[in-house]
Parts: sequence; structure tokens; C-alpha cells
Amino acid sequence: MAKVSKRGGFSDRNKIKPENTEIQLKDFDRRTRNQLQNMVSQFYKAVYEDTYYGKQAIQDFLVYVKGNIYAEPVDSRYTYDDDAVFKMINKTIQEDDYDDVLTLIEAVIQYWDSYLNGQRRYQTKSIYEVANTIFQREFIGYRFIDKQITPISDEFEVREIKQALGNPYSSVYDHLSKANKLIADRSKPDYENSIKESISAVEALCEVLTGITGKEATLGKMLKKLEENGVVIHSGLKAAFNSLYGYTSDANGIRHAGNIGGPASTFEEAKFMLVSCSAFVNYLIAVSAN
Repeated sequence: MAKVSKRGGFSDRNKIKPENTEIQLKDFDRRTRNQLQNMVSQFYKAVYEDTYYGKQAIQDFLVYVKGNIYAEPVDSRYTYDDDAVFKMINKTIQEDDYDDVLTLIEAVIQYWDSYLNGQRRYQTKSIYEVANTIFQREFIGYRFIDKQITPISDEFEVREIKQALGNPYSSVYDHLSKANKLIADRSKPDYENSIKESISAVEALCEVLTGITGKEATLGKMLKKLEENGVVIHSGLKAAFNSLYGYTSDANGIRHAGNIGGPASTFEEAKFMLVSCSAFVNYLIAVSAN
């Protein structure tokens, strides 16, 4: 029998039967799984606007799910029933491990975002933003950042990374995007190289702003050059970031990932560096514009 379960409702608000508020990382409770299933169903309806399942756009999606996400054999001559495909989707969301659930949701949302962009459909809010709102409401410890599900849920941290990814310099974006992808890989995360890419994003921005390249392009020299050009950097921030730069060049060999000399870096370190370097990129762009 179905039971009432509403966040912010009378029972939850008055702590009579409070809803779960613990960040969910490696397991999702029943309410959360139901909400994720509802989200996928609502997106499906919104994307295709009640289109008959035999239409080509829907058939393309159903074939993508079967053939690409589940690696099942598909027959291009066959017209697939969305009921059968959604039984697969719903079974995964309700019963499978958290990583399979996130892999599925990431894949279908990426597909729908690409489809909507191809259709030039106006969106008041991106599909990723809507998904992030639901993730936040359900205390899921992940967010879509740069179109990938990343194990970062603090809204300030997400905002800093997204702002940095939106910078106008392709070299800076490339390093930050790689750092995010390396930390977001749930099956084989590469924290050492994520840290390397994060700090490389700051170096790339400094090269753009100073024109210094090659062996002369050390962070210390570039920050000094920025100040000579009239860019005022707070002494405390400069000292702190020079210390972080030194951390990535220490005996652990993080900046030379093929020659690791110490213990492997952790997720917490990689996340800290991604957020810190993103924030410093945003700061340098802001002070350089003044």
C-alpha cells in the first residue's frame, strides 16, 4: 500500500515522520529511486510532447537505450514498444546499484539534451539544471557539471566550477573539463591527473593574461608579471595559491603523473583542487577585467 512521503509536508515539517536528509552517495533510498523514476518519465513526456511511440524520434531513443546503454541487440526493421524499454529503465532505477542508476540517468539526459538542441527547442531551464534541482531536493550527493554527473553537491562549489568552465579561453576550459571528467569517472577515477589538470587551468589562464610561455611560464613569474601589468592580487591569496602550486609539485609527483613517488591522491584532494583552481580562475579573470 502506498504511503504519504512529501518533503516539507506536515509530517516532515513537524518532525513527526521526517524525510531522509543524509547525503546519499553509494545507496539511494526508496523515495529517491521513485523520484528519479518520475523524473525520467516526466522528461520523456516533455521532450516528445505525447508523440506516438512509432514516430522516428522516439524509435531512435528506444534503440539508443537498448543498443547503447544496455548493449542489447537491436533490429532496425523492428518498431519498438516504449513500454518494454521503460520496464528496463525502471528496473535499473528501482533495483540496481547506484552507479548503474547514475550511468543510465546521465546517458538518457545527455541524449535528450542533444536531441532538444538539434530541434532548436527553446528551454527556459536546461534539462541538466532541472535534474540538479531534483538531485538537491533528494539529497543526492552528485550534480551535473559540464554535462557529466560529478560527486560534488555543495552549491557554492558547483557554482564556482560552472563559472570557471564558462570562461572565454579554450585552453583553460579544456584543462578544467578534463579535471572534472577525471574526478567524475565512477569506475576508474584518476585523482592525480585531475589535480594536474586543475592547476594547469590556472597556468593556462596566466599564460593568456601575461603572454609568457615555455620554461619561463612558472606560476610565480606569471603572477608577478600580472602585478607589473597593474593587476592587483591580494598578497594572502597569492601566497596561498603559491603554496597549493608547491603542493602539486612535491615528492608525490602529482604534476608528473607517470612517475608517482608517493601515495595516491584522494577524492577529497582532487575535489579541493578543482574547486580552488576554479575559484582562482574566476578571481583572476575578475581582477584582470578591472
